[in-house]
Amino acid sequence: MKRQVLAAMAIIVALSIGTVGCSKLSSGLGQAAATTQEQSSTTETGTTDDTMFTERDLDSTYDEASATKVQLSDADSTAEGEGVTVEGNIIRITEEGTYLVSGTLSDGQIQVEVEDTAKVQIVLDGVSISNASSAPIYIKQADKVFVTLAEGSENTLKVTGEFVQTDDNNVDGAIFSKEDLTLNGQGSLTIQDAYGHGIVSKDDLAITSGSYTIDSAKQGLSGKNSVRIADGKIRIQSDTDGIHSENTEDTSLGFVYIEGGEIQISAADDGIKGTQKIQIVGGTVEVTSSTEGMESALIDISGGKVDVTSTDDGLNATDGSTSSQGGFGGDAAQDVSIRISGGVTSVDASGDGLDSNGAIEISGGEVYVSGPTNDGNGGLDYAGEAVVTGGTVVVTGSSGMAQNFGSSSTQGSILLNVGNQEAGSAITVKDQNGNEVASFTAKKAYSSVVISAEGLEQGSTYTVTAGSGSTEVTLDTLIYGEGSQQPGGRGGNMGQQPGGNGGPGSMGGQRPQDGQSTNQ
Repeated sequence: MKRQVLAAMAIIVALSIGTVGCSKLSSGLGQAAATTQEQSSTTETGTTDDTMFTERDLDSTYDEASATKVQLSDADSTAEGEGVTVEGNIIRITEEGTYLVSGTLSDGQIQVEVEDTAKVQIVLDGVSISNASSAPIYIKQADKVFVTLAEGSENTLKVTGEFVQTDDNNVDGAIFSKEDLTLNGQGSLTIQDAYGHGIVSKDDLAITSGSYTIDSAKQGLSGKNSVRIADGKIRIQSDTDGIHSENTEDTSLGFVYIEGGEIQISAADDGIKGTQKIQIVGGTVEVTSSTEGMESALIDISGGKVDVTSTDDGLNATDGSTSSQGGFGGDAAQDVSIRISGGVTSVDASGDGLDSNGAIEISGGEVYVSGPTNDGNGGLDYAGEAVVTGGTVVVTGSSGMAQNFGSSSTQGSILLNVGNQEAGSAITVKDQNGNEVASFTAKKAYSSVVISAEGLEQGSTYTVTAGSGSTEVTLDTLIYGEGSQQPGGRGGNMGQQPGGNGGPGSMGGQRPQDGQSTNQ
């Protein structure tokens, strides 16, 4: 990959839906696919950045006629063609080329060690490899390696014991590569590793097509410089992070870029974690369980569908420093933010819903947050500035740490304390003509709600219904209701809430003059 491009892009997560075919060629077309010219990718919303994937990354074809054929069999593996040596259950690839592999090894390994300018394509066509102490596929040296899943094939890689190091590399994944690694194709790959990571690249890791099921003790997908996903179906079960990229030597690297596909993650730690930026333009990412759903310096969502469930923060923008703690009283971190401009983002968080040690910027799309039920966290939590200029936002949660958007916003936003409302209760906002402006059904119990939508205009009156309560709100200013550290907040109150004395359906409590959050 071009390092200057990587440095410019930082950490991006972008999603789209596309399909890259995989077929066996009987002519020399497979050699033409070796070009490294960049090619743009088409998504639901148009053409995305064209610097993340080469043509060969996206093209999973191969020339079967010219490929070296490798048939795996315990103590009896064979190779038909050049560039392979067989030593017991160790298959060594030593030359640039395409290698078509099939068969089974109960305790073996495919090793790649070629010139550092050479490219290698390994086509898995019905392969099952287990290894008791190392990676079933180990890439020691190359310019780049492509692992292609043959059309319709089912392949399995399994690590059955603790890793034992045999050289200077800390091999700790079912597929372990020191070099750029791309996976593609129209087959499936199942990875089971009870002792290490699923797929590891110490450079750039890309997936452009194929179906993957990964069950690992450590990170499911790990790329030191980047993890890039153009398409494919990916299921990850991880005892640490689902997808992880981190480069401690170069802070411009260590990013996750997801342009498309269907990704489902269940992680004991973070669902997706990188050290720089996340932009989502299409496709689907579902984090079904995690400690924190997504963590990065910049989380940028511009399309697609994102659904996150977490026991701590849902989306957490942080630079990792201890000086910027976010939330009330914290110092705002520079170049740290959550930006949402499109798509549908849903968060179910036991901690903060959207948590930024810097800023929060929402300019479009739909954002629905079922936030915390305890007063020590908030649906929105930010140290810098929170600005809403477009889109639809509904945030539910506890009232003790509730924050509204700031006064720099150009779209109306309402913060209300609504009493104790049950999970499954409906929240609606209607204008004076009875037209619905926004609606949401809360996943969890809540006592405060933040609502911002395109139809909220200064000077107009709206009816807000939350569960069993209803009240009228007049937007004398665009931002109605101010967050506070005190239980109940200083926002408008629906019914008899702390700070209010109105009856059911009426507004009680002190009316704020400015909607800016107290920590700004």
